[in-house]
Amino acid sequence: MDKRSDIPLRILLVASSSARRAYLAENIVRALNGRAHVISDSQISAERFSASKCDLLLADLETPAEAAALVRSLENAPSGTGSVALADEPDPGWVRSALRASLNAIIARDATREDMQLALQAAEAGLVLLHPTSASGLIQKSSLRDTQDNATEELAEELTARESEVLRLVSMGLGNKEVAGRLAISEHTVKFHISSILGKLHAGSRTEAVSLGIRRGLIPI
Repeated sequence: MDKRSDIPLRILLVASSSARRAYLAENIVRALNGRAHVISDSQISAERFSASKCDLLLADLETPAEAAALVRSLENAPSGTGSVALADEPDPGWVRSALRASLNAIIARDATREDMQLALQAAEAGLVLLHPTSASGLIQKSSLRDTQDNATEELAEELTARESEVLRLVSMGLGNKEVAGRLAISEHTVKFHISSILGKLHAGSRTEAVSLGIRRGLIPI
């Protein structure tokens, strides 16, 4: 750390549950040896971050909708905003989008105190730090996938009303069985709809489909 090492970092911590926020807040303070003032919130947005007057944003991502919201928030945040995401096995397409939006660090949700410290220090210094699973996912993708990413910016084929319902439920973090129960259809039918959604949106995964759906206004927020 530099000469600012005695000044507490103001960190906006975003996590869905109060228990998770309390757990992460304690880990953050310990990781920075007490040099942290943590403000907790349950939702991700550029407006909330700006209002908090914090130095860094740390977001715990449980669902595709939260992951997409983080990217959208960073795209609208002031330049130089330091940010860290806790995510398990993130989709490579999302990782690329997050890095383009200037996310500084992606680490596992069960990250050690040392990993947390490194991630926060990277965000403070404006550096990039990736968990091995995130980095390897990027490396394994070919240039063909990059071409597909460009194609996703084109207008997608219109989804049917039922496909839109399925996409909305997927964005809530529901699995195929839960979606089937909500809509009173079979899991096989849910899989068919999801396959169609991925094809129409040119998405490589459910997470990417949700991100594209939010970006294009297909999923209300």
